[in-house]
Amino acid sequence: MRWLIALPLLLGFGQPLWAQDAASGTASLDWLNQVISQQGLWIGLIAVFFGGLALNLTPCVYPMIPVTLAFFGGQSGSTLRRGVLLPCAYVLGIALNYAVLGLVAAKTGALFGSWLQQPVALLGIAAMVVALALSMFGLYELRVPSAITRRMGQASAGLWGAFLMGLLVGVVAAPCIGPFVLSLLLFVSRLADPIAGFLLFFVLGLGMGAPYIILGLAAQRVSRLPKAGAWLVWSKRLLGVVLLGLAFYFVRSLLPRSAPAPGVAWIPYTEAALEAARRDQRPVLVDVYADWCIPCVEMDHTTFRHPDVVHALAGVATLRVDATHEISPDAERLLERHQVYGAPTVLLFDRRGAERRELRLTGFIRPKEFLERLRPILSP
Repeated sequence: MRWLIALPLLLGFGQPLWAQDAASGTASLDWLNQVISQQGLWIGLIAVFFGGLALNLTPCVYPMIPVTLAFFGGQSGSTLRRGVLLPCAYVLGIALNYAVLGLVAAKTGALFGSWLQQPVALLGIAAMVVALALSMFGLYELRVPSAITRRMGQASAGLWGAFLMGLLVGVVAAPCIGPFVLSLLLFVSRLADPIAGFLLFFVLGLGMGAPYIILGLAAQRVSRLPKAGAWLVWSKRLLGVVLLGLAFYFVRSLLPRSAPAPGVAWIPYTEAALEAARRDQRPVLVDVYADWCIPCVEMDHTTFRHPDVVHALAGVATLRVDATHEISPDAERLLERHQVYGAPTVLLFDRRGAERRELRLTGFIRPKEFLERLRPILSP
């Protein structure tokens, strides 16, 4: 199995996770990676389900709820069976639409990751995100083609029509959920696990569609929903701010940097190097890194070049697994044995050669916090 590592997921509500420490320029996009690596894929699926559920409150999706209710209400009739089947077919369309995206991203992980190293690709993505942000601020309005909206408004399409309607939801919701979906695509492309990619996006679709099963059952009895008033306008503006931050996140690796200070002296990971450190009773640090992983690069330019960190690691065997392209069989066995799913991940081994799992780091961490994590393995 080839392991390619994850760029984390972000949620587009409130202050973005990656903007919570703007003053230091650091990022914290690794919460889903941490959930999956520490708690398992199933807990990660639950998190993604609730993320999909929350997407229904975005300003591009919420206005479609009355249209969907009218679609169900005009067809469900008096039979409970049809009232259940229509929403289920609709939700299945949403889920399969996104699941195919997840499967493709996971199958083409290496190509996708290397493609995103190109400045032209990063600038193109940033430009599209800025364009979406400007539409959120009301500079212009992005509209779904009228042919699509007419199709979605038809009330005689049956189960097949409900399924197709679910497939089209991604088109309608794109301006708002695009950053969410793009981030999840990046995540599963690094994970390079087609089954996990399919499941994560399928569950995302289920989360987006789950409310419609309940609403579909009550379609003929739901007369009014909260109007899309001032709260929706403010949510669009808030989303615009989030999108501008996301655009900056994509291009910040292209911005000029000052000359870096001397950093940690890395040794390519091999099982022989790990075993030699164990024989010498030296603590070991194994860093899982990739050039296309922005938090990895940030760690390399800040934390691993901080003078205190460099000094503290002088007596530590510092090994690096470079997952930018293909990894060695030795590294592959290490990642599988220790269940490493994302980058950056830092494994810390004590002098006896045992990993201190509670000290494991996933995602970006500041020098001060890193030194606190490092201290236990430095003890005699």
